[in-house]
Amino acid sequence: MTKRLLSLAALVVLAALPLSASQFIQLPFDQVARQATVIVRATVGPVTSAWDDDREVIFSTATLSVRRYLAGSGPQTLMVREAGGTVGDYTQVAIGFPELREGQEVVLFLSPWDDSADYRIEAYNQGKYRVKMTPHGEMVSPDPDTQGHERTFDGGVGRVRAAAADEEHGFSIDELSSMITAARGASERPQFDRRK
Repeated sequence: MTKRLLSLAALVVLAALPLSASQFIQLPFDQVARQATVIVRATVGPVTSAWDDDREVIFSTATLSVRRYLAGSGPQTLMVREAGGTVGDYTQVAIGFPELREGQEVVLFLSPWDDSADYRIEAYNQGKYRVKMTPHGEMVSPDPDTQGHERTFDGGVGRVRAAAADEEHGFSIDELSSMITAARGASERPQFDRRK
């Protein structure tokens, strides 16, 4: 009888645990924009993956060719590093983290890592937008693709719906730039010479 009660108690506890290993809180756009050190319109260069010094975590690193700073300033080339990647035959997936893909046109909200000059994408995938050329110019939309998205319980159907909705409701790079300026406040607004 005691064994049966312990088994039932263990089952109840397991049923109450969350189904995913990671849970991300959706942050307001303004908060993500203020927390980012720089915000860039860039092209993702070659992506390489390597173990950390303790051989516990695989990180993927990519060179960013910066076309424009939407907030902050810096060099034309930056390095971005995110958890997850493949080394040899071993792949580590950091579910919910942004996925770096060579050649992708992006707007990234970036902050530096504490241990290097490399940058990380702010607020996980909330700090990554895809850029697409349209007849109306460059349009941006949140990137629905994250590491492990193919492992979602709906088989990725929700992600596909989200991608279609984002493409449909994207906004121009200038609209995004205005949103960033408003979110970051007067300290980041361009200063004009009033004497002219």
